[in-house]
Amino acid sequence: MWRWKRIPLVVALGLATPVGAQEAPDATPVLPGLQAHRGVIDDTWIIAPKHLGNATLVAVKNYADEGDIAAGVSLRYRIDHAEWIAADVFIYPAGDGAPTDMLKRAAEDFRESVAFAERQEIYRNVWWGDTSPYVARLANGKTLEGRFLPLVFDAQQDMLTSRTYLFYRKLYFTKIRLTTPVGAVDSLNDNADRFVRNLLDGVDVVSEGGCGKKMDISVLASGQSPPPDMADGVSADGFHVMLPTGKAGLPAYGPAMEKTLALAAKRQLATGCTSLDYHPPLQDDTRTVLHLSFQASDWGAAPKQ
Repeated sequence: MWRWKRIPLVVALGLATPVGAQEAPDATPVLPGLQAHRGVIDDTWIIAPKHLGNATLVAVKNYADEGDIAAGVSLRYRIDHAEWIAADVFIYPAGDGAPTDMLKRAAEDFRESVAFAERQEIYRNVWWGDTSPYVARLANGKTLEGRFLPLVFDAQQDMLTSRTYLFYRKLYFTKIRLTTPVGAVDSLNDNADRFVRNLLDGVDVVSEGGCGKKMDISVLASGQSPPPDMADGVSADGFHVMLPTGKAGLPAYGPAMEKTLALAAKRQLATGCTSLDYHPPLQDDTRTVLHLSFQASDWGAAPKQ
């Protein structure tokens, strides 16, 4: 049997010590990496490579700069040897929900945006193909389920065709739209899958905030080990951490704690949101870094749908 006692976290985290838990002394110092948060997501960074396989980033736009933070950001890539393809990527807040439901909503939103363009006579003679499942196979061997929507339309006297791919991950939607004149439709077939895979592998979305979860820090009794499902002291999602006890019955500060918290942060970031310290990379010649800063009311007490 293993025994533990829970540390009362800093008040700003909004967590209460459970009834019956054995509290550490009131003088417990604040653990490194823990901080107060404004809401579910305080800040999001979209980190996009300037060179993505056979594509080059040629334009970026942060809609928050125009007061429309809900629209997120857009990226345009130019595909080598297929300059006639407009490769546009839109990454924008989604909220929390079942992936199937969220993808359905994303498809409905996209159809409505095209209908709006029709009403404005930006698009004419719109023809939709069938919406179908699409599975992206990523470099790490994992897959990501999405939706594929084909479209043909008139725009400014040109007949265009586009393939749109929708994905939901890390509380955000990713919409990838490849558009070209209908006469070059074969180039979409040749380039689409590779570009989608490289985009999903290369572009990262990292958020910092409360994440709609409680950060649970426990301290093991002296000589005790964590349970089998937390053999390394960290839960699979990184939001439950068990620390060894020092001589005073408090967490044992030092390399071991730093390693445990670093592992927790890594696992949290894999889900797209961390309540621990995150230091975004700087923009340089290899990447662009776009920043979205939210107020607490933008997401509410939990990720909004």
